[in-house]
This record gives sequence, structure tokens and C-alpha cells, in this order.
Amino acid sequence: MLLTYAILAISTSIDAIGIGITYGIRHIVVSKKVMMILFGIAIIISGVAIFIGNTLVQLFPENITKWIGGILLILMGASMIFQKPDTFDLDNSKHIDMKEAVYLGIALSVDSFSVGIGTGMIETSSFLFPFFVALFQILFLWLGKKIGMKIQEKSHIPTWGWSIISAVLLIGIGMCRLLF
Repeated sequence: MLLTYAILAISTSIDAIGIGITYGIRHIVVSKKVMMILFGIAIIISGVAIFIGNTLVQLFPENITKWIGGILLILMGASMIFQKPDTFDLDNSKHIDMKEAVYLGIALSVDSFSVGIGTGMIETSSFLFPFFVALFQILFLWLGKKIGMKIQEKSHIPTWGWSIISAVLLIGIGMCRLLF
């Protein structure tokens, strides 16, 4: 179970690397305070999603919720293929302020919301998922920023490539849930 939660959290958070790379290339500052806001938003949004998924499990038979959960993961993965990361530096100040941090936190956690509902429907004891989502979002954003600073626009991996990787992971996990 722990490995499943980690893989799901990674798949919903990995696109933060693309945003981080963009920040590193553009020298956009992300303070520790902003990182804590992002961490909190990720826990809240994915925690609410798990709660909703667990509630739906109580309303529907187990085999129905397993299918719905698997289908949600596949649909979320498919929809992520068409999304592109944004910098969320709305005022072009090269610094993410508190308001921009809230927008960024919500944008990074939208994927985990649908996945959290699906996870809550599949696994009833999945309360580690929100912590993993928050942890990986912060880790990947930081890592991406470091990578972006090092490569300074010399990267051959487009930032949207990370979203594709994430989407494929979600679709794979959803398929596994439907088949097994």
C-alpha cells in the first residue's frame, strides 16, 4: 500500500518539476514561506479528496467503487496529457508572492484531487496519500528549480514532458486497478 500511495503521489506531483525548471531558468524566487503554503494546500486538497472517496465507498458496493476509482485515475491521466505548466508569476516580479502561491498550490493539487477521490474509493485507509502529495510537490518543485538553474535553457526535455510522464503513470495505475 505504501508503495502505491507513493507512486500515485509522484504521478500527480511530477509536473512540479516542469514548473520548477521554468522557475530556475527564469530565476523566479520561491521562498520557504511559499513552500509551506504549497505544502499546506496540497495536504488540504488531497485530504478532502480522500475523504470524499472514502464517503463514496460507503454509499456504493465495493466492486462499483473500485471501477469508478480506476476509471477516475485513467481519465485524470488522459486529461493531464493536454495540460501545460505555467509559471504563476502573475506580476512578472521574479518572486512568487503569497497570492501567487495560493494559485500555484491549487494548480499543483488539482491533479491530486481527482486521484485522491479515486484512491479513497479504492483504498479505505489511504490517509498517507495527502502527506506524500505535499512532500513530492515540494521536492519536485525544488528539484526542478535546481535543474533549471543548472541547465539555463539548454534542456532538451520540454517542461510539458513531465506532465506526459505523470499522465502515463496514472493511466497505468488505473488500468492495473481495473484489471486486478
